[in-house]
Amino acid sequence: MRLNWLRSLTDDPGPFATVVLDATSDEPKGPDEVRLRWRNLRDDLERQGAQDRVLQVLDDAVDAGDPPDGTAARVLVAGSGGLLLDRFVEVPPSGSGTATWSDVPDLTTVTAAVPEEIRAVAVFVDDTGGKVRGPGDAEVEDVTGDSAGPVHKANTAGPGEGGADARVEETWKRNARAVAERVEKITSGSAAQQIVLTGTSPARARLLDELSPHTAELVYEVEHSGGDFPDDLPATLLTAADALREARRAQSVERFAAAAGRSDGVAVTGLADVLAAVRAQAVDTLVLDPAAAPDDEVWIGARGEPSELAADRDELTALGTDPDARVAAVPAVIRAVAAADGDLVLTGPDDDVTLRAGVGALLRFPVGPAS
Repeated sequence: MRLNWLRSLTDDPGPFATVVLDATSDEPKGPDEVRLRWRNLRDDLERQGAQDRVLQVLDDAVDAGDPPDGTAARVLVAGSGGLLLDRFVEVPPSGSGTATWSDVPDLTTVTAAVPEEIRAVAVFVDDTGGKVRGPGDAEVEDVTGDSAGPVHKANTAGPGEGGADARVEETWKRNARAVAERVEKITSGSAAQQIVLTGTSPARARLLDELSPHTAELVYEVEHSGGDFPDDLPATLLTAADALREARRAQSVERFAAAAGRSDGVAVTGLADVLAAVRAQAVDTLVLDPAAAPDDEVWIGARGEPSELAADRDELTALGTDPDARVAAVPAVIRAVAAADGDLVLTGPDDDVTLRAGVGALLRFPVGPAS
């Protein structure tokens, strides 16, 4: 998971309120129930000592929110700089949600609740051309390369039919080329990470032949369900995005496992060695086992630099910063990795990887072992 969407949380000095709220409001009394759930979480934050101005920021956000249809969760983080994160996600939390007041945002909960955003181009193709929708676009663009050309072959063979069929196939090819040109332009212009391709099998094959190799690698093919494009897309896009996230996750785990099997020092495990890598801003990918992640606390420095973390006070003093507070280790490490433009990957029970104390890291460069 890329963590660049958390960068706004790395500059705020805190403290932070982190909220995951059940925002499901598809019943007639849904909005009132959401506000009641928020009041319960707000009371919890007050008991934890949350500042009034931060609570007011969250009050305003909840009142102004426009939740999507169906089940939903809302993930909010607020600090001294105001509202720092506000995301709706489809999967609601267990119970009414969670609320945490801390010197660092509860990024363990946030990253578990918010899936990595996948920017996808949606494409439907047939013999006449296709339809294309860019990431985040509401409008669908109709694309036809040769609207005057024949698109249907003759049902029976006869004199001259071979030439007619060839003209039909040439029309198909021109139409596929026109759709491919639009897909290429929209993909490059929107920094799309995935192309979800639906339509008839022959039309999909023709489009793939017209795409550049780089763009074709982004394609996730789906057998057309027969529904109307793009009305039948939401579930398809979710499935495609989940497949890409899992492929990326598995690839990152494999990279870490391969590096851990070498002796070049670019893979470390255990909280002490990960903290040493964090202080050196050397972490490329933080690797966590959610079932075994450490519940240790670490010291953060008074300067507010996310990478200044240590298991004991003396380590921070040696870095030239005064120890400020003890906080949960995992959220603090995630924040530091996000500040250094690193990634996060969560391991699963079927992954063939060993993490001492449930945490490890793939490094940009070797770092000496922690003392």
